[in-house]
Amino acid sequence: MFDTHAVARALTEADLTPAQADAITDAVRLAAEHDAAAIDVETLATKSDVAAVKSDLTAVEAALKSDVAAVEAALKSDVAAVEAALKSDMAAVEAALKSDVAAVEAALKSDMAAVKSDVAAVEAVLKSDMAALEARLNARTSAQETRLIKWMVGVGVGVAGLVVAALRLLGPGVAP
Repeated sequence: MFDTHAVARALTEADLTPAQADAITDAVRLAAEHDAAAIDVETLATKSDVAAVKSDLTAVEAALKSDVAAVEAALKSDVAAVEAALKSDMAAVEAALKSDVAAVEAALKSDMAAVKSDVAAVEAVLKSDMAALEARLNARTSAQETRLIKWMVGVGVGVAGLVVAALRLLGPGVAP
């Protein structure tokens, strides 16, 4: 209950006029009565209603915790699956790279063997050509030596003939 006389006395002791104190007290009383009249007893919660709401909230909290745990487990599973897929993909890429490197290496070895074979063939041709050239030079040199010897013998015979002729010309007293 609202004690209007006590409120009015407190207001007058606070230096309000009795008319002001009565007006404020009446206004507060009317507001309190209005609020009390506006309350619908049917909508007020009882202790059992509060307990039911608490029980519902506890059930919702447990369900949320369960849902969060399920989502967490699903995410962990998804992360593990993605990780496994990435590892598998990386292994496949690594194997493909190793295969490609091995193929390039084999191709390079084959190309190097072909180049070595080509170099050996060129070397054999050059050796053959050099041997043929040497044989031709030897034959020409031998032919030139023979011609030179013939020429020198011819010159020697010619000089000897000139010497003999000169001696005959010079007179009978010179002995050949």
